[in-house]
Amino acid sequence: MSQNSPFSTLSLSDSYTPAFRRDAHQLLAWGYEDARNNISSGQEETEITGFIAEAIRNRFDDLRTPERFYRYSLSEDSPISDENLTGKSRNRVDIIIESSSNKPRPKYVFEAKRLFTGSHPIGKYTNTEGLQRFVNGKYASQYPEAAMIAYMQNKDIDYWQSELKDNFSSNQNLQIISSLNPAIVISSLPNEWSSKHRRTNNSTIVIYHIFLDCR
Repeated sequence: MSQNSPFSTLSLSDSYTPAFRRDAHQLLAWGYEDARNNISSGQEETEITGFIAEAIRNRFDDLRTPERFYRYSLSEDSPISDENLTGKSRNRVDIIIESSSNKPRPKYVFEAKRLFTGSHPIGKYTNTEGLQRFVNGKYASQYPEAAMIAYMQNKDIDYWQSELKDNFSSNQNLQIISSLNPAIVISSLPNEWSSKHRRTNNSTIVIYHIFLDCR
């Protein structure tokens, strides 16, 4: 790589710096803030994610957005490569923030799930269609960290975080190394926790759990 190149050649693992984590979180926070008036408790996950993704794209075009965010791009509902699935049958990640500052380009993966008592309990957040997709390597398999977004559509943060703690205490499929701990990455996302899991290939991944009020 030429000394004049604008890119660094960090390994993927080394590319996941606190600054990258912070900026990915900041984009999500802006998207949620700007889309909040369009979000309500009866909406589907894809609808809420669509509002947030559109708002993030608008932030990229906003002249008030700090220059460092020019290096980032967003993908929504992105298909994931899988040797057993092709075409439309591939699994899809809700939001990916990609940085162009390093090669290979790091991607910050956000997978969102609704939380609504009865129809969307905490078990759907942690099952094979949710958190376990990171544990079994279907999502973010080459990355050291990623995030889950919980769209809280009823109850409050205390209720859902208690539900998540209870699920973690009994769910052997999550391969927990470090259980839930408060994690404040940016102040505008105060309801966040982190956990560490062992993937099926014996590597590890840190998951950030971001709770958003969508009532």
